[in-house]
Amino acid sequence: MRLKQSDLKPYTVKRRIIVTEPDGTTYEEEDPNGHTIRANVQPAGGKLMVELYGERLAYILTAYVEIGTDIQESDRACIYVATDGTPDYKVVAIRRWNTHYVVDFEKVRT
Repeated sequence: MRLKQSDLKPYTVKRRIIVTEPDGTTYEEEDPNGHTIRANVQPAGGKLMVELYGERLAYILTAYVEIGTDIQESDRACIYVATDGTPDYKVVAIRRWNTHYVVDFEKVRT
């Protein structure tokens, strides 16, 4: 299956970085300099996804991304928010197919 170029939309992805304070405490933060990926994002569904995520399935999106895209698990993505805002989804799984990656995003709930 090849990805249709007209279905791919730009989304901003920000890396998770660990910041260490002078007193030794650490916390997670998003890299302010995100990069753009092109993906086809859809709601997740199907029997396998129900088995994997159960009740959390309502907060899961599936994205189809081209091979060679710079994306890692625990990255954060701006799907429904502005590109300069706080990311609203995080990468929980990346599966490789022949010509693309299938990436699962989960809603960041605070």
